Amino acid sequence: MGMNSNVAVTNLEKIKQINSRLDSKNIDEVEKSVKSILDSVKDSGNEALKELTSKFDSYELSDDDLKGISPKGYFEKLEPKLNEALLLAEKRITRFHEEEFANSKFNEGWKFTGDLGEELGVKYTALDSVAIYVPGGQAPLISTVLMTAIPAITAGVKRIVMFSPPPINHAVLAVAELVGVKEVYSVGGAQAVAAAAYGTETIKPVDKIVGPGNIFVSTAKKQVFGTIGIDGIYGPSELAIIADETAKPKHLAADFLSQLEHGSGLESALLLCTDEKVLAETETEIERQIEALKEFKSEKVIETIKNSYKTWSACLLANEDEIPELINYYAPEHLEIQLTKERLTKIIEKIKHAGAIFIGANSCESLGDYLAGPSHCLPTGRTARFSSGLHCADFIKKSSIIDFSNINNASKDFIEISKSCSEIARAESLEGHAKAMDFRIEEQKRSPL
Repeated sequence: MGMNSNVAVTNLEKIKQINSRLDSKNIDEVEKSVKSILDSVKDSGNEALKELTSKFDSYELSDDDLKGISPKGYFEKLEPKLNEALLLAEKRITRFHEEEFANSKFNEGWKFTGDLGEELGVKYTALDSVAIYVPGGQAPLISTVLMTAIPAITAGVKRIVMFSPPPINHAVLAVAELVGVKEVYSVGGAQAVAAAAYGTETIKPVDKIVGPGNIFVSTAKKQVFGTIGIDGIYGPSELAIIADETAKPKHLAADFLSQLEHGSGLESALLLCTDEKVLAETETEIERQIEALKEFKSEKVIETIKNSYKTWSACLLANEDEIPELINYYAPEHLEIQLTKERLTKIIEKIKHAGAIFIGANSCESLGDYLAGPSHCLPTGRTARFSSGLHCADFIKKSSIIDFSNINNASKDFIEISKSCSEIARAESLEGHAKAMDFRIEEQKRSPL
């Protein structure tokens, strides 16, 4: 039953044990391997992409592949029910980001008038180009196309490039077509990140890359940061649930397992429950639902789910007073709260660290993954302590505006601010900075008011 044992340890100690999964083993070897891949693409361009794709994906890229795919005719071939579902998701996700864009006043920027009458403020500008990375594999994440491309489009990014491991699933291409991504490359892994950062003979580099990926993709993003921007370094998925006697064990178990089925073996789920009966019934239900999943998943996947449950997950009895501290330490990617209104009000005010918060029995994490509205690209591995999920703001730069052009530069106030500027510059031994202000002061002394 999760990490429960006869050893007397506190709930916080158990959560620290769970988070030990984040201590990367053999990371040095991954770092070296990724650097070699990045250098190869940087030096040899398309030829390197061909060799690396053949090696890692057993796929032979053609020259035409490296000129890019413009998705056409894929969306209309989807099953009607999937077609309708994706249209609904696209509508809801677009609406959320349009509201964010409008409420953040990204079009107008902002300014105020300072003490001297100067204008100070911020101008917002969309990035010129971004790459979205869409993982492939046995379960291509078609929803990731929506969750990465739509906020970029809404923010006003003109060039959006999609990278995905070959052969790209037709449903992924269909969603790219739906949202209007016109430049797609059948390249995955660290080599895709390299192509995005450095460019090749046929692929122009971009300004930022976003989206989830395996440890090689994440490590590559880390290494190219500075050459281009990145959204974050995403790791295995995680979910925390806070529940009381009002929660349904069947729902709790289903939500719990929904995170463990991603398949890396390092996924984590945490249930903090104030009610012993609900906790016990949920643990029983988790075991039952794992057995039921055997009808849909291979034995290997089932074993991976079981390992994630037994090794990196926990169902804990917790009191209301300790729950906020435990959640803030765990800093989950997803947080579900299924409590009475009174408990919810008391606890949610103290929650500081969570990528996305789902409130109430109907707000299951699956809704967030597909069509609630906000992007499902969220901070993992306790990075919710200092970072956020993907939003329009991630595709927008802020430029400070400093405008003293209408100030009387012979005025007492301007001379005073100039002298103060010089004083601070000299305290830092930056005489050139000080002179730049001194010359202006000297000019004003020779000029009549």
